[in-house]
Amino acid sequence: MDYDAVVVGAGPAGLMAARKIASKGFSVLILEKEKDLGTRACAEAVSFSAFETAEIPPSPSLISNTINGAYVFPPDETKGVKISGGDYRGYILNKQQFLYALASQAVSAGADLKMRSEVKDVKMEGGRAKSLVYSHKGEDKDITFKYLVGADGVGSRIAKSCGFDLSGFEIIPTIQYVMVNCKVPEKDIIRIYMGNEVAPLGYVWIFAKNEYVANVGIGVRGKPAKTYLDKFIASHPDIFGGSKVVKEGGGGVPVGGQISEIVKGNVVLCGDSAGQVIPITGGGIRTSMGAGSIAGACIAEALESGDSRALTKYPASYGEYWGVRIGRSLKVLRALEELGDDDLNLLGSMMSGDDIVDLANGLNVKRVVAKFSRHPILAMKIASKIL
Repeated sequence: MDYDAVVVGAGPAGLMAARKIASKGFSVLILEKEKDLGTRACAEAVSFSAFETAEIPPSPSLISNTINGAYVFPPDETKGVKISGGDYRGYILNKQQFLYALASQAVSAGADLKMRSEVKDVKMEGGRAKSLVYSHKGEDKDITFKYLVGADGVGSRIAKSCGFDLSGFEIIPTIQYVMVNCKVPEKDIIRIYMGNEVAPLGYVWIFAKNEYVANVGIGVRGKPAKTYLDKFIASHPDIFGGSKVVKEGGGGVPVGGQISEIVKGNVVLCGDSAGQVIPITGGGIRTSMGAGSIAGACIAEALESGDSRALTKYPASYGEYWGVRIGRSLKVLRALEELGDDDLNLLGSMMSGDDIVDLANGLNVKRVVAKFSRHPILAMKIASKIL
């Protein structure tokens, strides 16, 4: 069977891309290897503007909790910094329901969606993808298409099969518990903990979903994630005394920035498969939706005009906002990787909530670095990596 476009992966990026293409009247098939949406562990935090990017209203059925800020704790937790008010509000999603909503929008626009459909092979001809073989409930099927979207996450089969350069792709292993009976202070404030003894080259998060349930996770590099998460939980009996784990999950999160090429011939990559995640925070839901929306619009334009060069607009358009933020956040991450716990404690004593937000999101970093001038060694450690 022939399609105008095939989208591999029914996550935020793939569902947005499919909707954009189908809404212009083109035939789209979405292939998802899992038997359900939203099975991958996720901290589920997004900013208020995520629903604008998703182009759906913030329905209560899609939201587990409203967040009014964050605490960021260096190794010395007495130096924690609170970020609250203004633009620092967001949500903890019910991500599965959120993906159902995105899927409903894509299907309503005319896209076909097949679950339990895993891509086995992509056939290339003259530098372009022409067809693929996927397995659906044990049966192999062959389909052809004009354009292909790889939104199949970390370890993307599409990226590998189509010869994308993945040399800069870097992941951080994560593990997350869903826990009940946690005594989280200020359940509308998310909590982040940093330090080489807490989470080497990563951080711990506590995101309350409601008064009963919290997402508690960790990302580390070079160390066993579960060991460090269990140690953290044991060292915080005020929060976790009497709590229980009801669900455990994990996976890799790309933190090396966007890969060097996200368009190759008639194939585009979106979301985790392209490294489109804010490196410091590991946040990828909104960045992925933005990528899928832009890529889908470019594919629709290429189909309308008959000119595949429309795809070249995707990297440029995405880079204007998201690409810049991802790149700057990566620079800050590289700087923080060089700091010891004493440096992190000093940062905690010097930084405001605005400073942390700007650094984490790659925003006004020059202003933040200027604040460190009275500590020239620390300033040099950070400035040399960021500026």
